[in-house]
Amino acid sequence: MNGSYAGLQTKSKSRWGIEFWGSLFLDRFHRLFAVIILLQLIQCFQDYWWDETYSVLYGILAVTAVCELAFARRYGIRLALEAVAAVVLAASYSPLFEWTGWPEHWKSQTEWNLFYESHVASLHPFVELAIGAVLAVHVLSWIGRSRRLMLVILMTSVGVMAAFDSFFPFELWHNIAWIVAAGLGWLVVLHLRELRARHPDSWAALAERPIELALPAVIVIALLLLSGIYMPRAPALLEDPYTIWSEAQGREVPSLAGEGGILGSSSSSVNVSSGSASSGYGRDDRNIGGGFDFDYSPVMTVQTNRRSYWRGETKAVYTGKGWGDRRGIQTAPLAEGGLTHFSIPGKADGAQTEKITQTVTMLRKDRLPVLFSAGQASRVAVLESDANGTILANAEEEELRFRRPARVQTYTLESEVTMLDKTALRAAAAPSPDTASIDLAPYLQLPDSLPDRVKALAREVTASGTNEFDKAALLEDYLKNTYPYNNKPDVSKQKSADITDAFLFEIKEGYCDYYSTAFVVMARSLGIPTRWVKGYASGVDPTKVDTMRFGGVLVDPDGPGTYTVRNADAHSWAEVYFEGYGWIPFEPTSGFSVPLPVPSNAAAEPVTDPAAADETDGAATKATSFGWAVPVAGAVVILAAAVILFRKRKGARKLWNRIRYAGASPDQRIIREMERLLRFLKRRGLKREEHETMRESFRRWGEKFSSLRTDFDGILVRFETARYGNQTGAESDAKDFAAAVERLRKAL
Repeated sequence: MNGSYAGLQTKSKSRWGIEFWGSLFLDRFHRLFAVIILLQLIQCFQDYWWDETYSVLYGILAVTAVCELAFARRYGIRLALEAVAAVVLAASYSPLFEWTGWPEHWKSQTEWNLFYESHVASLHPFVELAIGAVLAVHVLSWIGRSRRLMLVILMTSVGVMAAFDSFFPFELWHNIAWIVAAGLGWLVVLHLRELRARHPDSWAALAERPIELALPAVIVIALLLLSGIYMPRAPALLEDPYTIWSEAQGREVPSLAGEGGILGSSSSSVNVSSGSASSGYGRDDRNIGGGFDFDYSPVMTVQTNRRSYWRGETKAVYTGKGWGDRRGIQTAPLAEGGLTHFSIPGKADGAQTEKITQTVTMLRKDRLPVLFSAGQASRVAVLESDANGTILANAEEEELRFRRPARVQTYTLESEVTMLDKTALRAAAAPSPDTASIDLAPYLQLPDSLPDRVKALAREVTASGTNEFDKAALLEDYLKNTYPYNNKPDVSKQKSADITDAFLFEIKEGYCDYYSTAFVVMARSLGIPTRWVKGYASGVDPTKVDTMRFGGVLVDPDGPGTYTVRNADAHSWAEVYFEGYGWIPFEPTSGFSVPLPVPSNAAAEPVTDPAAADETDGAATKATSFGWAVPVAGAVVILAAAVILFRKRKGARKLWNRIRYAGASPDQRIIREMERLLRFLKRRGLKREEHETMRESFRRWGEKFSSLRTDFDGILVRFETARYGNQTGAESDAKDFAAAVERLRKAL
């Protein structure tokens, strides 16, 4: 009796375990995958929604996942708990919500209106988004009950994310990998659910060993997810349709990362044909030249009150091949409060500056040699670094350099940037070695080997300039408008040993290092103190890109924003010294423009041809306004076609069969359908032995699946009649055979 009772207990526990895993894994687990997919989809709004919005959504989706896994059937309880959680989370994170108590006078309409404004309206839009997220999870879970509809959800989600990744400045491939992993898990659940419904005995045997059942699927999906997330980025083999269409219309495709060149790669090590170099910030500038491939991986984000170039280092020693550092420059640790004590040498009374605050968040774990800033940094307000690196201030070159390169998480800087007052700069006296506030010699240095034709070209280009500012501006315009930008210039044309001479007279194309180096050398040859600067171009504020893409107008393109800076934004430019005003940036690279603040009373630049300018602006506005219409219309057409095909799938299948079997008799169609069935059965493990006839194989399979013996026999009889009969089969015979095959497929 005791043994019999123990056996019953064991069997009861086993049955309970099967029911538990069946209820948890098969009936509820797909809801968790719906939550994961929705979590990835909301990342499309990452630069538009507040942090509070994401906190509410993350919280409600976590509560929803717990409720959906905890309760199998109590739908009302689940919804009630999730609705309460939505209200609580919205009240917790809404910056406008503040509980002030119930109305003292219950019949006062005014007090109820105030109560509504303070406690209900203040939850907008957080409570609506939270409830919408809950409903979205339930709708996805309800739709994805069948394998076919689940695949529709998966493909639609991947398509939406891919479209946003292509047309908007987002990096969503990690989210796409998560969606694919969740979709695979969802398909596994649906497959096992179908196994439980059709073969309960097989499911019962598997459910007794849940770890053995789940582990292979978890390992495979995890490997796919990790490979998708951590796989090295490869260059695109094909352009997306939007880029191809835009370029065909002669329009510039909005760049997500700018077009900065590589800094610090030597020409001897860059293989242009293989594209072995990638754009990015480097330290070795001794050999300028070669080519590179654009690397659009993000480096940092900069939240600032004004768009700027992000200055890193300066170089003063030109060797004819590249740039080197000066020796013996004094550095000192930051003063109390993070002050740098950088200042404009001999500041003129009329020199104006603008305070720019920037908070830089590094997105990579590389060690930084310097801090990047907008112009002349005045104070390091915040620095979070895992190395506690000591910062040394180089006042002469206006650099903030680590004693040893350090990994930085984030930092906040304040800068004082000199305003671009062209009138004042034109009137500024040319600095002389005797009266200048700095030592000019390092910034006029040139090698004796510099070819004379470089100096002659500089004099020719600036012949009309009457002051140093105009001469520098003439050099800037000449380089921009004469030499085309090319990240892979044809260096085989180079014969001269001097890189500036080779760029100006032989290669005649290049990227920022070529332009900026040529500007500095030509300016120095005219006696204008100049230095070479490298860092990063501004990057892109995604919200401003989208405003322009959808026909909006930017009130202040250089205004506040959060700019994403990528490796492709690595850049070099030049700075010219003006006594009393300090170092003023100049941008000689074709297609680039350095953003500088200007005085409020500065005169506007004259427009030589107003009609042409208006026409150009109108065309640009028109192109921007309607440029998004084509991809959106295409997506709508594709989606509509998919919906129509899905709704009319039976008719579409009939049409496809009619095309596929055009010209075939009913008997021939039966034979072809039989061949397809045999391939299907082979994939399901029902393989014909070499010595078996068709009848023997079908008899063996019918004995293995006794519930399907009638189906096997009926299909075999119809096939033998079509294959060996002397009469021509009727159309109805082919349709009946196809229906019987379809029933057998579903049963297996």
